[in-house]
Amino acid sequence: MGWLTKQEAKFEENRFGAMTVMLTFQSCLGSVAAMLAIQDGIWALVSVVAVLTMSSNAMFIAQADAKPCIVTFYLSVVVNTLIILFTAFY
Repeated sequence: MGWLTKQEAKFEENRFGAMTVMLTFQSCLGSVAAMLAIQDGIWALVSVVAVLTMSSNAMFIAQADAKPCIVTFYLSVVVNTLIILFTAFY
């Protein structure tokens, strides 16, 4: 059983609780990344943050299957974290 399959199974066990925590976490992380990008004046990164964060939110709110929800969540977290690190050392 692969890592993503295990994540899907855990997500489906507690879907609504997991969605609430994941949505809140990645939204807060996205807002921090967007604010740091705005402060540095890098508007292209603000657009990337907004698109990724809102697509992940849309997956949760639309109650998509577990796999797209998890993939967009992790993609959003990784990219937003990289943007935070980039703007911190820019």
